[in-house]
Amino acid sequence: MAQRLPGKIERRLALAILLTAVLPLAAALLLATSLFRSASAIWFDPEVGRQLDRGVDVYKDYVKAIKDDMRHQTDAIAADEMLRIAAKKHNSELVEAQLNELFPRFPELVTLTVEGSGGRTLATRDRGRPVDESKERSLEQRRALTEDPDGSAVLATFAIDRTRLDELAKTANVVTKYHALEQSRGELYRGYLNAFGALLGTTMLLTLVLGILLARGVTKRINRLGAAINLVASGDMSVRVPVTGNDELGDLARAFNDMIGEMAQSRARIEFLQRIGAWQEMAQRLAHEIKNPLTPIQLAVQECHRKYKGDDPRFRTLLDTTLEIVEEEVGTRRRLVGDVSNFARLPHAELRDAELREFLRESADQLAHLEDAAGDESIAQLHNVDVRLDVPRDPLPAAIDRQMLRRVLVNLVRNAVQAIRDDRAPKSGESAKAGDEVLGHVVVSARREGEGAVLAVEDDGPGVPAESRERIFDPYFTTKKDGTGLGLAIVKKIVVEHGGRIEITRSETLGGASFLVHLPGPRSVTIAAAREARDRAIESGVKLDGAPPA
Repeated sequence: MAQRLPGKIERRLALAILLTAVLPLAAALLLATSLFRSASAIWFDPEVGRQLDRGVDVYKDYVKAIKDDMRHQTDAIAADEMLRIAAKKHNSELVEAQLNELFPRFPELVTLTVEGSGGRTLATRDRGRPVDESKERSLEQRRALTEDPDGSAVLATFAIDRTRLDELAKTANVVTKYHALEQSRGELYRGYLNAFGALLGTTMLLTLVLGILLARGVTKRINRLGAAINLVASGDMSVRVPVTGNDELGDLARAFNDMIGEMAQSRARIEFLQRIGAWQEMAQRLAHEIKNPLTPIQLAVQECHRKYKGDDPRFRTLLDTTLEIVEEEVGTRRRLVGDVSNFARLPHAELRDAELREFLRESADQLAHLEDAAGDESIAQLHNVDVRLDVPRDPLPAAIDRQMLRRVLVNLVRNAVQAIRDDRAPKSGESAKAGDEVLGHVVVSARREGEGAVLAVEDDGPGVPAESRERIFDPYFTTKKDGTGLGLAIVKKIVVEHGGRIEITRSETLGGASFLVHLPGPRSVTIAAAREARDRAIESGVKLDGAPPA
């Protein structure tokens, strides 16, 4: 696969990184070159070289003078007349006596020896200690005492201070190196220049490669974000951008994902409100169509029952049974029409800042005395179900409609009580349980969740089957024998208008169903999105608060 060429942003970022790395190095190279030239001009001053050469010459002259002096001393010893006569006679005693006289006159002497013909030693004298090689250097001088080349000769060994000679050698070595450096400074300069050039070239190459890699990483994330934006523009709200890194681009990707999530929730709210609006409009028409003929039907049957004056007991029984059935069914249909009408006229939630702790305390009495649909008796007491509120200690601020959210809790608690009743009611042939025995438990609680809160209604009933959880909030879908399927639809509509969401899970503490109502914080963008969704729903024709569509 062909490699992708760097884009404009990649090239610009790579160039910026390259210039950032190379310019300081190039400036350092120029500065180092200038400093090298200046230092070279100072260090390799011709006058300095001449003065060093003069110093070495002075040292050499000094050493030469010392050696000349020792030669002269040897000449003076060899010129001694008495020594020459004694050596010529090969008189060892006389030679030794003369050496004892001459030796103290020359302090630098180490040994003084007179040899006869054939190299035989006639006499010798020394200072009593050998030459110390660490501090002294020896210098030997030989002179003939007779005109015969094979005759007697004097051999003098002198000791010279080694420090001065070593300093001469070191100084000469330093001066030699100095002149060598002076001659090779051009090559040294070129070597340093080549080294800096190689370093600069290597740095440019590595920086360019590194810059392209870094720029490609940045542009890759930007391109990925751009591709995600194009998908969102085409209507795909499920796209998410991977959040990589803790830099500004990572924050941008995180904010983008949050924004898309909010947009998806907002669109889902609008779509749900539109669907619910359509259901409400249909429910209103259906309630009107059903409610109108109920009264004439009941009146007609009652009139037939009232006007029959015959004595046929069988027909009288038929009329009584018919009237009873019609009145019971009409009553049932009226209650159904009432539920449908209430759903159709469901008001819109008006959000106000509130405290959930106070809201739960206010709702405690109402939740504990929910009336049964058939009468005035508490449904919880009727079916021996314990309803308990767990009020949090910490503040839980929220934006709610108290009346509408209380309706949510009422519907959820009533559903939980009815689920426990249907699951644990005595079957045919079973004896009823004691009246004071508790059949089940329902717990209403609240807790903080980020900036928002969660209201939970949990029970120890049979729970909600997994296959029903997706449809349980749809209007007219119910799993109860006597349900209308509108209670949970109303619950979800109210929760959505609060900018929240509702989910069903299995309670970890009680083992039954757990309805979790997630509410955003009062200052969150979700509340603003919920209000915007409401406004857009009204503009799109959704009927709210019983008012006609816009």
